[in-house]
Amino acid sequence: MDRRIALEFLPGAAFLLGYATGGLLWAAGLAVGATALAVGVRWRWDGSVPWLAVSTLVLALILTVLGIVLNDETFVLIRPTVGAVAFAGILAIGAFVRPSLLERTLGHALEIEPEGWHVLHAAWIAITLLSAGANEVARQALNTDQWAIYNVLSDPLLFGLIWLATWSVAYWYWIEEDEA
Repeated sequence: MDRRIALEFLPGAAFLLGYATGGLLWAAGLAVGATALAVGVRWRWDGSVPWLAVSTLVLALILTVLGIVLNDETFVLIRPTVGAVAFAGILAIGAFVRPSLLERTLGHALEIEPEGWHVLHAAWIAITLLSAGANEVARQALNTDQWAIYNVLSDPLLFGLIWLATWSVAYWYWIEEDEA
């Protein structure tokens, strides 16, 4: 397994450990710490700041601190929804700049037609909004123990859906060497 992918699962593992030992706010605090560690390690490995991870860290830190200060677990429960909606908004705005946000981010690895970047943006936006909706349903329908398990399991599923969408778009819109 790529070490970067393993690093992506560190906050989820920290969340589970924290939840098992101290409850939801403790779990959120450990996940924020693990995310900060992951950002630092990625910065060290890559020599550049992973801005998506930093934005996730800032959002998680703000909502976790609010939850702790106000002693309200709701802030932890809504973080995946707020994060997904914010990410979908950033993707929507990023679809209209040139080169697009995803093309700037993934263009070194994907050589796809211009239409493919539009399709990829639409797919990622749909997946993140689906994730936000699913978190809201889970938050309202499940108890805290069930939601904590859902929260940890939904991240790999979200990662898998984004990977599948990216692979599918790349398959259909790949620029062959003779076209390039």
